[in-house]
Amino acid sequence: MKPLILGSLHDYTIWGADNISKARGEDKAYGTWWEVSAHPYCQSPVLNMPGKNLLEVIEENPEEVLGPGLGLHEMLRLAWLDTKDRLSIQVHPQDDNAPEGDFGKSESWYVLDAKPGATLVAGTKTTDADVIRRALEDGTLDEYLVKWPVKKGDFIYIPSGMLHALGADITAIEVGTNSNTTYRFYDYGRTDAQGNPRPLHLKESFEVTDFSLKPVFVPGSNEDHVLADAPQFTVVERFIGDEPVEIETGETYVVLSNVGENTDVIWNGEAFPLKALSSIVVPWSAGKVTLKNAHILESRPKK
Repeated sequence: MKPLILGSLHDYTIWGADNISKARGEDKAYGTWWEVSAHPYCQSPVLNMPGKNLLEVIEENPEEVLGPGLGLHEMLRLAWLDTKDRLSIQVHPQDDNAPEGDFGKSESWYVLDAKPGATLVAGTKTTDADVIRRALEDGTLDEYLVKWPVKKGDFIYIPSGMLHALGADITAIEVGTNSNTTYRFYDYGRTDAQGNPRPLHLKESFEVTDFSLKPVFVPGSNEDHVLADAPQFTVVERFIGDEPVEIETGETYVVLSNVGENTDVIWNGEAFPLKALSSIVVPWSAGKVTLKNAHILESRPKK
Protein backbone atom coordinates (compact mmCIF):
# COMPACT_ATOMS: atom_id res chain seq x y z
CA MET A 1 0.00 0.00 0.00
CA LYS A 2 1.23 3.51 -0.85
CA PRO A 3 2.13 6.11 1.81
CA LEU A 4 -0.89 7.90 3.27
CA ILE A 5 -0.90 11.70 3.04
CA LEU A 6 -3.02 13.04 5.88
CA GLY A 7 -4.97 16.26 6.33
CA SER A 8 -4.96 18.23 9.58
CA LEU A 9 -8.00 18.92 11.78
CA HIS A 10 -8.00 21.73 14.33
CA ASP A 11 -9.54 22.21 17.77
CA TYR A 12 -10.05 25.61 19.38
CA THR A 13 -8.67 25.87 22.94
CA ILE A 14 -8.61 28.73 25.43
CA TRP A 15 -4.81 28.45 25.70
CA GLY A 16 -4.11 28.30 21.96
CA ALA A 17 -1.58 30.49 20.12
CA ASP A 18 -1.59 31.19 16.38
CA ASN A 19 1.86 30.02 15.22
CA ILE A 20 0.64 26.88 13.47
CA SER A 21 -2.50 28.69 12.29
CA LYS A 22 -0.45 31.43 10.61
CA ALA A 23 1.82 28.87 8.97
CA ARG A 24 -1.30 27.25 7.50
CA GLY A 25 -3.07 30.44 6.43
CA GLU A 26 -5.70 30.36 9.18
CA ASP A 27 -6.79 33.55 10.93
CA LYS A 28 -7.90 31.97 14.22
CA ALA A 29 -5.68 30.74 17.05
CA TYR A 30 -6.19 26.98 17.23
CA GLY A 31 -4.30 25.37 20.08
CA THR A 32 -4.56 21.78 18.84
CA TRP A 33 -4.05 20.37 15.35
CA TRP A 34 -4.73 16.66 15.00
CA GLU A 35 -2.13 15.33 12.54
CA VAL A 36 -2.44 11.55 12.74
CA SER A 37 -5.54 10.04 14.29
CA ALA A 38 -7.65 6.94 13.88
CA HIS A 39 -9.49 7.60 17.14
CA PRO A 40 -13.32 7.66 17.16
CA TYR A 41 -13.19 11.27 18.38
CA CYS A 42 -11.25 12.48 15.36
CA GLN A 43 -10.21 10.69 12.16
CA SER A 44 -7.54 12.11 9.87
CA PRO A 45 -8.66 12.49 6.24
CA VAL A 46 -6.44 10.57 3.81
CA LEU A 47 -5.85 13.14 1.10
CA ASN A 48 -4.58 10.69 -1.51
CA MET A 49 -7.57 8.39 -0.97
CA PRO A 50 -10.46 10.84 -1.51
CA GLY A 51 -13.47 10.20 0.70
CA LYS A 52 -11.54 8.00 3.14
CA ASN A 53 -10.25 8.69 6.62
CA LEU A 54 -7.44 6.90 8.40
CA LEU A 55 -9.73 4.81 10.61
CA GLU A 56 -11.65 3.54 7.58
CA VAL A 57 -8.47 2.64 5.70
CA ILE A 58 -7.16 0.72 8.73
CA GLU A 59 -10.45 -1.12 9.29
CA GLU A 60 -10.52 -2.18 5.63
CA ASN A 61 -6.85 -3.27 5.54
CA PRO A 62 -5.59 -3.68 9.12
CA GLU A 63 -2.54 -5.82 8.40
CA GLU A 64 -1.56 -3.94 5.25
CA VAL A 65 -1.55 -0.65 7.11
CA LEU A 66 -0.43 -1.54 10.63
CA GLY A 67 1.50 -4.78 10.29
CA PRO A 68 0.93 -8.36 11.42
CA GLY A 69 -0.68 -8.70 14.84
CA LEU A 70 -1.31 -4.98 15.34
CA GLY A 71 -4.65 -3.27 15.95
CA LEU A 72 -6.02 0.15 16.84
CA HIS A 73 -4.42 -0.15 20.27
CA GLU A 74 -1.06 0.20 18.50
CA MET A 75 -2.08 3.10 16.26
CA LEU A 76 -0.18 6.20 17.32
CA ARG A 77 -1.88 9.57 17.64
CA LEU A 78 0.00 12.76 16.77
CA ALA A 79 -1.01 16.38 17.27
CA TRP A 80 0.52 19.83 17.22
CA LEU A 81 0.06 21.84 20.42
CA ASP A 82 0.56 25.61 20.19
CA THR A 83 0.31 27.54 23.45
CA LYS A 84 0.01 31.15 24.57
CA ASP A 85 -0.99 30.11 28.11
CA ARG A 86 -0.24 27.10 30.27
CA LEU A 87 -2.48 24.05 30.00
CA SER A 88 -4.36 22.61 32.95
CA ILE A 89 -2.53 20.11 35.14
CA GLN A 90 -3.85 16.79 33.90
CA VAL A 91 -3.36 13.04 33.89
CA HIS A 92 -4.25 10.17 31.56
CA PRO A 93 -5.23 6.63 32.55
CA GLN A 94 -3.36 3.42 31.86
CA ASP A 95 -4.83 0.65 29.72
CA ASP A 96 -6.10 -1.24 32.75
CA ASN A 97 -8.06 1.70 34.19
CA ALA A 98 -9.12 3.54 31.01
CA PRO A 99 -12.86 4.02 30.48
CA GLU A 100 -14.68 1.47 28.36
CA GLY A 101 -14.12 2.08 24.66
CA ASP A 102 -10.80 3.89 25.07
CA PHE A 103 -7.17 3.03 25.78
CA GLY A 104 -4.60 4.35 28.20
CA LYS A 105 -2.55 7.32 27.10
CA SER A 106 1.19 7.74 27.26
CA GLU A 107 2.57 10.64 25.28
CA SER A 108 5.64 12.68 24.44
CA TRP A 109 6.41 16.21 23.29
CA TYR A 110 9.03 17.37 20.81
CA VAL A 111 9.53 21.12 21.15
CA LEU A 112 9.57 22.82 17.76
CA ASP A 113 9.94 26.24 19.33
CA ALA A 114 9.76 27.90 22.75
CA LYS A 115 10.20 31.42 24.03
CA PRO A 116 13.00 32.06 26.55
CA GLY A 117 11.91 30.97 30.02
CA ALA A 118 9.27 28.52 28.79
CA THR A 119 8.63 25.54 31.05
CA LEU A 120 6.41 22.49 31.22
CA VAL A 121 5.19 20.39 34.15
CA ALA A 122 6.07 16.71 34.38
CA GLY A 123 5.82 14.88 37.69
CA THR A 124 5.62 15.90 41.34
CA LYS A 125 8.16 16.50 44.11
CA THR A 126 6.34 14.14 46.47
CA THR A 127 5.05 10.60 46.14
CA ASP A 128 2.48 11.14 48.91
CA ALA A 129 -1.06 11.53 47.54
CA ASP A 130 -2.25 12.99 50.86
CA VAL A 131 0.28 15.82 50.59
CA ILE A 132 -1.06 16.61 47.12
CA ARG A 133 -4.66 16.55 48.42
CA ARG A 134 -3.79 19.07 51.12
CA ALA A 135 -1.93 21.24 48.59
CA LEU A 136 -5.05 21.36 46.43
CA GLU A 137 -7.10 22.43 49.43
CA ASP A 138 -4.73 25.16 50.62
CA GLY A 139 -3.71 26.44 47.19
CA THR A 140 -0.05 25.37 47.32
CA LEU A 141 -0.08 22.70 44.59
CA ASP A 142 2.31 24.70 42.40
CA GLU A 143 5.06 24.16 44.98
CA TYR A 144 4.93 20.40 44.41
CA LEU A 145 4.99 20.39 40.60
CA VAL A 146 8.25 19.60 38.81
CA LYS A 147 8.91 22.23 36.13
CA TRP A 148 11.23 21.60 33.19
CA PRO A 149 12.76 24.51 31.25
CA VAL A 150 12.58 23.71 27.53
CA LYS A 151 14.02 25.03 24.29
CA LYS A 152 13.82 24.18 20.61
CA GLY A 153 14.64 20.52 19.97
CA ASP A 154 14.05 19.25 23.51
CA PHE A 155 11.90 16.15 24.03
CA ILE A 156 10.09 14.63 26.98
CA TYR A 157 8.23 11.34 27.45
CA ILE A 158 5.18 11.38 29.75
CA PRO A 159 4.01 7.94 30.97
CA SER A 160 0.32 7.36 31.60
CA GLY A 161 -0.59 8.04 35.22
CA MET A 162 1.76 11.02 35.70
CA LEU A 163 0.64 14.60 36.33
CA HIS A 164 1.79 16.93 33.54
CA ALA A 165 1.04 20.08 31.56
CA LEU A 166 2.55 21.94 28.66
CA GLY A 167 3.46 25.50 29.60
CA ALA A 168 2.90 28.80 27.84
CA ASP A 169 4.75 29.95 24.70
CA ILE A 170 5.60 26.48 23.39
CA THR A 171 4.94 24.89 20.02
CA ALA A 172 5.31 21.11 20.22
CA ILE A 173 4.29 17.97 18.41
CA GLU A 174 2.76 15.30 20.60
CA VAL A 175 3.43 11.65 19.81
CA GLY A 176 1.26 9.36 21.88
CA THR A 177 -1.00 6.36 22.10
CA ASN A 178 -4.49 6.08 20.64
CA SER A 179 -6.54 7.65 23.42
CA ASN A 180 -8.56 10.78 24.08
CA THR A 181 -9.19 10.41 27.82
CA THR A 182 -7.89 13.32 29.89
CA TYR A 183 -8.63 14.01 33.55
CA ARG A 184 -8.24 17.68 34.52
CA PHE A 185 -6.55 17.88 37.93
CA TYR A 186 -6.03 21.61 38.42
CA ASP A 187 -6.83 24.62 36.22
CA TYR A 188 -5.55 27.74 38.01
CA GLY A 189 -9.15 28.93 38.57
CA ARG A 190 -9.81 29.57 34.89
CA THR A 191 -13.29 29.91 33.43
CA ASP A 192 -14.81 29.03 30.08
CA ALA A 193 -16.30 31.46 27.53
CA GLN A 194 -19.48 31.73 29.65
CA GLY A 195 -17.54 32.56 32.80
CA ASN A 196 -18.04 29.14 34.40
CA PRO A 197 -15.17 27.29 36.08
CA ARG A 198 -13.94 24.48 33.87
CA PRO A 199 -14.82 21.09 35.43
CA LEU A 200 -12.19 19.11 37.31
CA HIS A 201 -11.97 15.32 37.54
CA LEU A 202 -10.34 14.86 40.93
CA LYS A 203 -11.85 11.47 41.79
CA GLU A 204 -10.74 9.94 38.50
CA SER A 205 -7.37 11.69 38.67
CA PHE A 206 -6.46 10.28 42.07
CA GLU A 207 -7.61 6.83 40.97
CA VAL A 208 -5.16 6.73 38.04
CA THR A 209 -2.23 8.90 39.19
CA ASP A 210 1.03 7.31 40.30
CA PHE A 211 2.94 10.09 42.06
CA SER A 212 6.20 8.13 41.91
CA LEU A 213 6.44 8.26 38.12
CA LYS A 214 9.20 10.24 36.41
CA PRO A 215 9.41 11.53 32.83
CA VAL A 216 12.28 10.89 30.42
CA PHE A 217 13.85 14.13 29.20
CA VAL A 218 16.13 14.27 26.14
CA PRO A 219 17.89 17.56 25.35
CA GLY A 220 17.98 18.84 21.80
CA SER A 221 20.75 17.78 19.41
CA ASN A 222 21.83 18.50 15.85
CA GLU A 223 22.59 14.84 15.12
CA ASP A 224 20.41 11.76 14.59
CA HIS A 225 19.38 10.39 17.96
CA VAL A 226 16.74 8.34 19.76
CA LEU A 227 14.19 10.52 21.49
CA ALA A 228 12.00 7.77 22.94
CA ASP A 229 12.35 4.05 23.48
CA ALA A 230 9.21 3.68 25.54
CA PRO A 231 7.08 0.60 26.24
CA GLN A 232 4.48 1.79 23.72
CA PHE A 233 6.52 3.43 20.94
CA THR A 234 9.87 4.70 19.69
CA VAL A 235 10.71 8.12 18.26
CA VAL A 236 13.93 8.94 16.39
CA GLU A 237 14.99 12.38 15.20
CA ARG A 238 16.71 12.30 11.80
CA PHE A 239 18.71 14.94 9.95
CA ILE A 240 18.91 13.74 6.35
CA GLY A 241 21.20 15.50 3.89
CA ASP A 242 21.81 15.28 0.13
CA GLU A 243 22.44 11.54 0.19
CA PRO A 244 19.13 9.61 -0.02
CA VAL A 245 18.27 7.56 3.07
CA GLU A 246 16.01 4.51 3.03
CA ILE A 247 13.55 3.99 5.89
CA GLU A 248 12.16 0.46 6.10
CA THR A 249 8.90 -0.42 7.77
CA GLY A 250 10.23 -3.67 9.26
CA GLU A 251 7.57 -5.18 11.52
CA THR A 252 5.18 -2.18 11.74
CA TYR A 253 3.99 0.95 9.99
CA VAL A 254 6.03 4.16 10.40
CA VAL A 255 4.90 7.76 10.91
CA LEU A 256 7.19 10.45 9.46
CA SER A 257 6.66 13.97 10.80
CA ASN A 258 8.32 16.91 9.09
CA VAL A 259 9.84 19.36 11.59
CA GLY A 260 11.91 21.06 8.87
CA GLU A 261 11.28 22.36 5.37
CA ASN A 262 9.06 20.94 2.61
CA THR A 263 10.36 17.66 1.21
CA ASP A 264 9.20 14.52 -0.59
CA VAL A 265 8.87 10.87 0.41
CA ILE A 266 9.79 8.57 -2.48
CA TRP A 267 8.06 5.20 -2.81
CA ASN A 268 8.40 2.95 -5.85
CA GLY A 269 9.70 5.90 -7.83
CA GLU A 270 6.73 8.11 -6.98
CA ALA A 271 7.08 11.33 -4.95
CA PHE A 272 4.66 11.97 -2.07
CA PRO A 273 4.83 15.53 -0.69
CA LEU A 274 5.70 15.90 2.98
CA LYS A 275 5.13 19.56 3.72
CA ALA A 276 6.61 21.38 6.69
CA LEU A 277 4.68 20.63 9.91
CA SER A 278 2.86 17.68 8.31
CA SER A 279 3.01 13.91 8.83
CA ILE A 280 2.69 10.89 6.57
CA VAL A 281 1.90 7.29 7.46
CA VAL A 282 4.02 4.67 5.71
CA PRO A 283 1.95 1.45 5.84
CA TRP A 284 3.70 -1.75 6.84
CA SER A 285 3.06 -3.22 3.38
CA ALA A 286 4.81 -0.26 1.69
CA GLY A 287 8.10 -1.88 2.68
CA LYS A 288 10.37 1.15 2.49
CA VAL A 289 10.58 4.79 1.44
CA THR A 290 13.44 7.13 0.60
CA LEU A 291 14.09 10.71 1.69
CA LYS A 292 16.77 13.34 1.28
CA ASN A 293 17.21 16.91 2.56
CA ALA A 294 14.79 16.36 5.41
CA HIS A 295 14.50 16.94 9.16
CA ILE A 296 11.97 14.44 10.47
CA LEU A 297 10.72 12.50 13.44
CA GLU A 298 10.34 8.77 12.78
CA SER A 299 7.73 7.21 15.10
CA ARG A 300 6.90 3.53 15.39
CA PRO A 301 4.63 1.52 17.70
CA LYS A 302 5.84 -1.39 19.76
CA LYS A 303 3.99 -4.68 19.69
